Amino acid sequence: MQVLRWVGKAVLAIMLLLLVVLIGFYAADPAVIRRLVTGPAMGVVDQTSRNQPQEAVPGLAAPIPSAPQMTIEPAAIAAAEAYANETQSVALLIWHRGALRYEKYWPGYDQDTRTDPFSAHKSVMGLLVGAAIADGVIKSVDEPAANYLPEWRNDARKDITIQDLLQMSSGLDIVSFGSWKGLRLTLGSDLTEVALSVPAERPPGSEFQYLNLNSQLLGIILQRATGKRYAQYLSERLWSRIGAPTAYLWLDRDGGMPRTFCCLYTTARGWLQVGLLIKNRGRFEDDQVVPAQWIADMTTPAATNANYGYQIWLGSPSGQERRYNDKTVKAYHSEPFEAEDVIFIDGFGGQRVYVVPSQDLVIVRTGRVVADLNTFENNWDDARIPNAILRGIARAPKTTTDTD
Repeated sequence: MQVLRWVGKAVLAIMLLLLVVLIGFYAADPAVIRRLVTGPAMGVVDQTSRNQPQEAVPGLAAPIPSAPQMTIEPAAIAAAEAYANETQSVALLIWHRGALRYEKYWPGYDQDTRTDPFSAHKSVMGLLVGAAIADGVIKSVDEPAANYLPEWRNDARKDITIQDLLQMSSGLDIVSFGSWKGLRLTLGSDLTEVALSVPAERPPGSEFQYLNLNSQLLGIILQRATGKRYAQYLSERLWSRIGAPTAYLWLDRDGGMPRTFCCLYTTARGWLQVGLLIKNRGRFEDDQVVPAQWIADMTTPAATNANYGYQIWLGSPSGQERRYNDKTVKAYHSEPFEAEDVIFIDGFGGQRVYVVPSQDLVIVRTGRVVADLNTFENNWDDARIPNAILRGIARAPKTTTDTD
């Protein structure tokens, strides 16, 4: 009985300690606890309305030409669809040779369904940095980030360049997702304060460490450099010019800062237009939205990671894993890509836009996160869908009705 009493007291003490810690966290930033409770279920991508407040990024959806699937072997389409079905997808779109050849939405979803793309926003933000450089509001990628972040001018971070942030080689401390600072960066009410509080841990440009923090800092720089709301500049300079429908950003608070490392809520067709912009070297119809040279620079391998450019992923490493950072599990693919020029936009757990310029090919997949949500191990196989389609293109007979 004495032992049971001691066990009971120990359990009560632990519960009280946890309550004190929870109260402390709530007092520090109530938004974190509130959003943990009221936000979307982990791994679900179609509950974006639960992430509030939001700010619109006005767009203007353009018609997308479509054509029969004759340029891709039917068995290849079936294989891609099977994997998309297996992974509880929302949408799968395939553009090839000048037209949308395949478009499928699973039950309950359609062309107007907006989903959470997670880190796919990073690549859109990378495009916007190129636009800002073309506009002269940011001088170049070699410019110190401290020119726009005066909070960095008197410490080791003063040497971090815009390029270091773009290439995920800033040397800043790795903020773990499950830490309090990581939760504040993901769910908190003052992203700028958190982002600017992270110290440097290693020399800039010395190694690749994929961090949400780098992308958030670039968003802060864009807003400060342009003197405009991020949503306004994104709409005016990019989104309203590429034929994409209106999108939405998740803000840290009313009138506050958007999350520029994630959470650009748009449709699968919106992501298709982003992929087409990259494939077409920054051009939409007759409008050179982003300089062609920026697309070339953006898709040039970084010195610290041959499979990463400016906020976008490149090709396939020789093994079966793709590294994010020292505190995050790796991405998985069962084999190398079938084309040498694959570019892809990566959102957690299988939110993907694959671009293969040599084949005039863009593939969009959105859907439930394919990952172990206890360990955050990424189980999405990056090879399955693009390789099925690439092999199907190689086997498909040429026809005189192809749209070139």
